[in-house]
Amino acid sequence: MTANSPGQSPADDANDRPSLGTQLRNLLVVVVAIALSLLIVLGLRAQTPTASLATLAAEATPMEQALTNGKPSLVEFYANWCTSCQAMAGDMADLRKTYGEQVNFVMLNVDNNKWLPEMLHYRVDGIPHFVYLDDSSETVAMAIGEQPRSIWRVI
Repeated sequence: MTANSPGQSPADDANDRPSLGTQLRNLLVVVVAIALSLLIVLGLRAQTPTASLATLAAEATPMEQALTNGKPSLVEFYANWCTSCQAMAGDMADLRKTYGEQVNFVMLNVDNNKWLPEMLHYRVDGIPHFVYLDDSSETVAMAIGEQPRSIWRVI
Protein backbone atom coordinates (compact mmCIF):
# COMPACT_ATOMS: atom_id res chain seq x y z
CA MET A 1 0.00 0.00 0.00
CA THR A 2 1.35 3.39 -0.86
CA ALA A 3 1.12 6.51 1.18
CA ASN A 4 -1.26 9.06 -0.20
CA SER A 5 -0.32 12.69 -0.46
CA PRO A 6 -2.18 15.03 1.83
CA GLY A 7 -5.71 15.53 0.63
CA GLN A 8 -5.65 12.42 -1.65
CA SER A 9 -7.82 9.44 -0.80
CA PRO A 10 -7.13 5.76 -1.74
CA ALA A 11 -9.97 6.03 -4.29
CA ASP A 12 -8.07 8.84 -6.11
CA ASP A 13 -5.00 6.53 -6.41
CA ALA A 14 -7.13 3.86 -8.13
CA ASN A 15 -8.40 6.43 -10.62
CA ASP A 16 -4.82 7.22 -11.69
CA ARG A 17 -4.21 3.63 -12.88
CA PRO A 18 -4.94 2.83 -16.52
CA SER A 19 -8.07 0.78 -17.12
CA LEU A 20 -7.85 -2.86 -18.17
CA GLY A 21 -8.82 -1.85 -21.71
CA THR A 22 -6.00 0.71 -21.87
CA GLN A 23 -3.52 -1.84 -20.56
CA LEU A 24 -4.60 -4.39 -23.20
CA ARG A 25 -4.36 -1.78 -25.96
CA ASN A 26 -0.82 -0.83 -24.85
CA LEU A 27 0.18 -4.51 -24.76
CA LEU A 28 -1.21 -5.00 -28.26
CA VAL A 29 0.76 -1.97 -29.54
CA VAL A 30 4.00 -3.40 -28.07
CA VAL A 31 3.39 -6.86 -29.59
CA VAL A 32 2.61 -5.38 -33.02
CA ALA A 33 5.73 -3.15 -32.86
CA ILE A 34 7.93 -6.16 -32.06
CA ALA A 35 6.35 -8.22 -34.85
CA LEU A 36 6.84 -5.42 -37.40
CA SER A 37 10.46 -4.98 -36.33
CA LEU A 38 11.12 -8.68 -36.86
CA LEU A 39 9.44 -8.63 -40.27
CA ILE A 40 11.52 -5.64 -41.36
CA VAL A 41 14.77 -7.32 -40.30
CA LEU A 42 13.84 -10.58 -42.00
CA GLY A 43 12.67 -8.71 -45.10
CA LEU A 44 15.95 -6.83 -45.41
CA ARG A 45 17.90 -10.07 -45.14
CA ALA A 46 15.77 -11.65 -47.86
CA GLN A 47 16.41 -8.70 -50.20
CA THR A 48 20.18 -8.71 -49.76
CA PRO A 49 21.63 -9.52 -53.17
CA THR A 50 23.39 -12.86 -53.34
CA ALA A 51 25.89 -11.56 -55.86
CA SER A 52 28.55 -9.09 -54.86
CA LEU A 53 31.04 -7.12 -56.90
CA ALA A 54 33.88 -8.94 -55.15
CA THR A 55 32.44 -12.32 -56.16
CA LEU A 56 31.83 -11.20 -59.73
CA ALA A 57 35.37 -9.83 -60.00
CA ALA A 58 36.89 -13.01 -58.56
CA GLU A 59 34.99 -15.14 -61.10
CA ALA A 60 35.58 -12.79 -64.05
CA THR A 61 37.54 -13.71 -67.13
CA PRO A 62 40.94 -11.98 -67.08
CA MET A 63 41.16 -9.20 -69.69
CA GLU A 64 44.23 -10.74 -71.34
CA GLN A 65 42.39 -14.04 -71.82
CA ALA A 66 39.22 -12.34 -73.07
CA LEU A 67 41.17 -10.51 -75.78
CA THR A 68 42.67 -13.73 -77.15
CA ASN A 69 40.20 -16.59 -76.70
CA GLY A 70 37.94 -15.85 -79.69
CA LYS A 71 34.74 -15.27 -77.71
CA PRO A 72 32.74 -12.04 -77.50
CA SER A 73 33.20 -10.11 -74.26
CA LEU A 74 31.27 -7.87 -71.95
CA VAL A 75 33.74 -5.65 -70.11
CA GLU A 76 32.46 -3.80 -67.06
CA PHE A 77 34.43 -0.92 -65.57
CA TYR A 78 33.24 -0.62 -61.98
CA ALA A 79 34.18 0.48 -58.47
CA ASN A 80 33.31 -1.15 -55.16
CA TRP A 81 31.81 2.12 -53.88
CA CYS A 82 29.55 2.55 -56.94
CA THR A 83 25.93 2.07 -55.87
CA SER A 84 24.75 1.51 -59.45
CA CYS A 85 27.41 -1.18 -59.89
CA GLN A 86 26.27 -2.82 -56.66
CA ALA A 87 22.63 -2.62 -57.69
CA MET A 88 23.38 -4.35 -60.99
CA ALA A 89 25.47 -7.15 -59.47
CA GLY A 90 22.52 -9.55 -59.32
CA ASP A 91 21.62 -8.96 -62.97
CA MET A 92 25.25 -9.41 -64.00
CA ALA A 93 25.44 -12.70 -62.06
CA ASP A 94 22.27 -13.90 -63.84
CA LEU A 95 23.75 -12.97 -67.22
CA ARG A 96 26.96 -14.79 -66.39
CA LYS A 97 25.00 -17.87 -65.33
CA THR A 98 23.01 -17.85 -68.58
CA TYR A 99 25.76 -16.91 -71.09
CA GLY A 100 29.01 -17.68 -69.25
CA GLU A 101 30.03 -20.44 -71.68
CA GLN A 102 29.55 -18.24 -74.75
CA VAL A 103 30.66 -14.79 -73.54
CA ASN A 104 33.61 -13.53 -71.50
CA PHE A 105 32.53 -11.45 -68.52
CA VAL A 106 35.38 -9.11 -67.60
CA MET A 107 35.43 -6.87 -64.52
CA LEU A 108 37.93 -3.99 -64.34
CA ASN A 109 38.04 -1.91 -61.16
CA VAL A 110 38.63 1.76 -62.00
CA ASP A 111 40.33 2.27 -58.64
CA ASN A 112 43.14 -0.05 -59.79
CA ASN A 113 45.74 1.96 -61.76
CA LYS A 114 46.62 -1.21 -63.64
CA TRP A 115 43.54 -0.60 -65.82
CA LEU A 116 44.37 3.04 -66.65
CA PRO A 117 45.43 2.21 -70.25
CA GLU A 118 42.11 0.40 -70.81
CA MET A 119 40.17 3.26 -69.21
CA LEU A 120 41.84 5.70 -71.59
CA HIS A 121 41.41 3.40 -74.61
CA TYR A 122 37.67 2.91 -73.99
CA ARG A 123 37.21 6.52 -72.79
CA VAL A 124 35.76 5.58 -69.42
CA ASP A 125 34.37 8.74 -67.85
CA GLY A 126 31.57 7.27 -65.74
CA ILE A 127 30.71 4.01 -64.09
CA PRO A 128 29.44 1.51 -64.56
CA HIS A 129 30.85 1.63 -68.07
CA PHE A 130 30.17 -1.38 -70.30
CA VAL A 131 32.12 -2.24 -73.42
CA TYR A 132 30.84 -4.92 -75.78
CA LEU A 133 33.57 -6.63 -77.79
CA ASP A 134 32.97 -9.04 -80.67
CA ASP A 135 34.82 -12.34 -81.04
CA SER A 136 37.82 -10.56 -82.59
CA SER A 137 37.96 -8.06 -79.66
CA GLU A 138 36.66 -5.13 -81.70
CA THR A 139 34.40 -2.68 -79.91
CA VAL A 140 30.78 -3.15 -80.95
CA ALA A 141 29.02 -0.85 -78.47
CA MET A 142 29.36 0.93 -75.14
CA ALA A 143 26.91 1.91 -72.41
CA ILE A 144 27.40 4.09 -69.36
CA GLY A 145 25.38 4.02 -66.16
CA GLU A 146 22.93 1.67 -64.56
CA GLN A 147 21.16 -0.33 -67.24
CA PRO A 148 17.61 -1.62 -66.67
CA ARG A 149 17.15 -5.39 -66.51
CA SER A 150 14.95 -5.27 -69.65
CA ILE A 151 17.96 -4.09 -71.69
CA TRP A 152 19.97 -7.16 -70.70
CA ARG A 153 17.20 -9.47 -71.93
CA VAL A 154 17.55 -8.02 -75.42
CA ILE A 155 21.30 -8.53 -75.60
